[in-house]
Amino acid sequence: MSILIYDVTAVTMCDELGVIPQAYIAVEGNRIAYVGTQKPPGHFDHVINGGGMAAMPGLVNAHTHIAMTLLRSYADDMNLQDWLFQKIFPFEDTLTPEQVYHGSLIGIMEMLASGTTCFHDMYFFQEETARAAELLGIRGVLNEGITDAVLDVKLEKTERLIEQVKNGSGRLRVGISPHAVYTCKPETLRRCAAFAKEYGLRLHTHLSETLTENEDCQRDYGKSPTQLMEACGLFSIPLTAAHGVWLSDEDMDILKKNHAAVVHNPTSNLKLASGVAEIPKLIEKGICVALGTDGASSNNNLDMFEEMKLCGILHKGVLRNPTVLPAWEVLKMATVNGAKALGYDDLGMLKEGYLADLILVDFHSPHLMPNHNTVSNLVYAARGNDVAYTMVDGQIVYRRGKESAIYSQQQKTADDFLI
Repeated sequence: MSILIYDVTAVTMCDELGVIPQAYIAVEGNRIAYVGTQKPPGHFDHVINGGGMAAMPGLVNAHTHIAMTLLRSYADDMNLQDWLFQKIFPFEDTLTPEQVYHGSLIGIMEMLASGTTCFHDMYFFQEETARAAELLGIRGVLNEGITDAVLDVKLEKTERLIEQVKNGSGRLRVGISPHAVYTCKPETLRRCAAFAKEYGLRLHTHLSETLTENEDCQRDYGKSPTQLMEACGLFSIPLTAAHGVWLSDEDMDILKKNHAAVVHNPTSNLKLASGVAEIPKLIEKGICVALGTDGASSNNNLDMFEEMKLCGILHKGVLRNPTVLPAWEVLKMATVNGAKALGYDDLGMLKEGYLADLILVDFHSPHLMPNHNTVSNLVYAARGNDVAYTMVDGQIVYRRGKESAIYSQQQKTADDFLI
C-alpha cells in the first residue's frame, strides 16, 4: 500500500531535517519513501490531509509489562518490595495464558490509541502477547521474565517463542529478561548471558531500581548490581536496563563502556517512591537513555505523552535548572533512543528508508492552541488522546473515532472477558 500525507508539520526527529512545516510524507509498503516540501509524483492508494496536525515517529515504550493491565489499580500506595512480593507476585501466580492474552490486548489497544507503535515487554506467557500483538499490528520486542525458580522452563519457552515469531509478520523480535539481581542468582545471570549469546538476543533487565536492591546486593556479593551483572557476563551482550535510579558514577562508566542503554520510568519510580534517576548525568556521559511507562500496575497507564511531560519537568525541578532536558531531548528519548535501546537502526525518525511507524497528533484542541513551538507542545501540552492516526509498518492500525473492526471487536471481547 502507498500512502501520502500532505500539509502536515513533520517533526522528523532527525537533527539534519528538524521540523518541516507544510510537509509531504510518502509511504511505500512498510518504509518511508519521502519527507519534504515538494509533492512526490505518482498515484497513492490512500491520501491523508494533515492540516492542523503534527506527524512524528511513533513512540517507543522501552520498558513495560504489558499484560499488567490486569493489575491496574490492584495494589497502590505501597513500597516496591511489599508491592512486589506481597501483592504482585502472588496475583501473577494465578494468571492463565488466556488472561495474559486479553490483558495484552487491552494494553496494546491503549498504546496504539495513544501513539505508541513499538514496545519492549518483560512478562510471561509471551506467546500470548505475541498473538495479541500480531492481531492488532503493533511492533515489539518480547522477553520472558526469568527468575531462579523458572530458569529452565523459561529458556525452553524462549526457544519456542523464537520459532513462533520467525513465522510471523516480521514486526516482532525476541529477547531474554533475567528479572533482577534479587530474583536471579549469579548462575542464573550467567546462563541467561550464554543463552542470549547463543541465539543472538538482546538482554532486558531491571537494574538498581531501589536503594534496598543495591544494599542487599552489596551485602550478599560485595558488588553493586551493575558490577555483579558485569561479572556474570551480561554486558558482553547488548543490554537494556530499566530504571537505573541508584547507579553510581562507576556503574554509569560500566554502562557507557559496554554500550548499554538505560530506560527511564519516572512515573513508576515516583509512585513507588524508588527515587529519581540521574538522567541528565547519564546523557552527559553519552549513555543512550530511552523512556518507558513500566507496567500499568505501577504507573497506572501506558500514555507515553504523560511520561514525556513528567520526564521533562521532573529533572528541572530536582536540579533547579530549567534548561536541563529540553523538549527535543525528551522527544528523542521517546523515539530515536527508544529504537536504539531495542536494537533498531531504521526506526524512530521520519526519514527516507526508515520503517513507516508514525503518528499524527491533532492540534485542533484548545490545550494545543496557540502553537508557538510544535516540539514543546508535543512534550508539555499534548495528551495520548490527541493522537488521530497511528501507523505501524506502513499500515494504519488506529484512527481516532473510526477504529478498525478488529480493534473494536477485541475491545469488546476483552471487556466481556474481564468484567
